[in-house]
Amino acid sequence: MIRLHALGTVSLVKPDGQPLDAVLAQPKRFALLFYLATAGAGHHRRDTLFDLFWREADQAGARASLNQAVYFLRRALGRDAILSRGNEEVAVDSTLLWSDVAAFE
Repeated sequence: MIRLHALGTVSLVKPDGQPLDAVLAQPKRFALLFYLATAGAGHHRRDTLFDLFWREADQAGARASLNQAVYFLRRALGRDAILSRGNEEVAVDSTLLWSDVAAFE
């Protein structure tokens, strides 16, 4: 299971203990992952994510940026770690990614 630690020192590690520094080096993409992992269970609407992370972009630009971020996260974490429901919702598979923040709540 991928482990996301955000209480204290931030870290993201693969099941084998290898750090996922490439994700941490991308602040907006890491913020998206953190939000998906900690903002409650279930899927999150893409239009809400546009407003949170790409407010300055028009809808087409925000959609393209979100798609690129999801693609990046799937490549880094594994294809199944980031879920989509249709074209409008995104989630983290909580059976593949554990977060200390979500566990604390």
